[in-house]
Amino acid sequence: MARNTGLFRKKRIAREEVIAVKKGGNTEFDESYNRLKDNLIYYSTDGGHKVIQIESSIAGEGKTTLACNLSVSLALNDKKVVLVDLDFRKARVHRAFKVSSQNGIGNYVSDKSVTVDDIIKHTDYGVDLITRGKSIYNSSLVLTSERIKALIAELKERYDFVILDCPPVLLISDYINIARLSDGILFVVAAGYTRKSAVKETYTLLSKTDSKIIGAIMTFAENTTSGYSYYGRYGKYGHYGHYGHYGHYGHYGYGYGYYHEKDDEENSSNADKKDNADGKKAK
Repeated sequence: MARNTGLFRKKRIAREEVIAVKKGGNTEFDESYNRLKDNLIYYSTDGGHKVIQIESSIAGEGKTTLACNLSVSLALNDKKVVLVDLDFRKARVHRAFKVSSQNGIGNYVSDKSVTVDDIIKHTDYGVDLITRGKSIYNSSLVLTSERIKALIAELKERYDFVILDCPPVLLISDYINIARLSDGILFVVAAGYTRKSAVKETYTLLSKTDSKIIGAIMTFAENTTSGYSYYGRYGKYGHYGHYGHYGHYGHYGYGYGYYHEKDDEENSSNADKKDNADGKKAK
């Protein structure tokens, strides 16, 4: 069992990635993503912000669920979207879309005969996916390779938006190399889960990268009028400064935290075994 690092609360947050955005949906959940999607489209009208890096401080903040639902929301607005799983250690995007993780970035980088088209997976949601594929043991080597740079450059030409689901900033330093590939960063913060100190540290680290924070999203926020908790509630969108100081997040509460690293590794390992089994059946 992992020790309490003081970065998050002593409570489990369900780690199940679900596509909940629906065409014509009118729930508060749908509306949150519609607002986020509209602001992102507006912010990207000049074509300069197509590759969006989704980051959080720690695991369990709803980053992957947000990346998946934002991608679907953009696709429902007739945008051509590809979602790329760059969280190599805990790849989860394929689970939400119920596709195999076989044949992805790991295969593309290690085998020059593998093309971009070989690793793109089409889904029923109008979103294309690129999964991790074969295991990646040196993420820094992959993220700084000419192959990955060429991949992102080609995706940028093909799609309106390239959404990058990335590993938590305070757990692994991949964000530094990913920032060199992205046009902007969306910073995900879980209400009542992540310590304010962790948020401040992450903001400081991201601010020193080659990309810039273009917005922040509050997940697991309580709607005080209905008592409904959902992903995607956020304040003013745009340059990070519009959110004001971190103290403003205090309305939602920050405290201690705990994350069961071992349980998550076991779940990830079991999912990979299942993907491998599915791949063998397909053959």
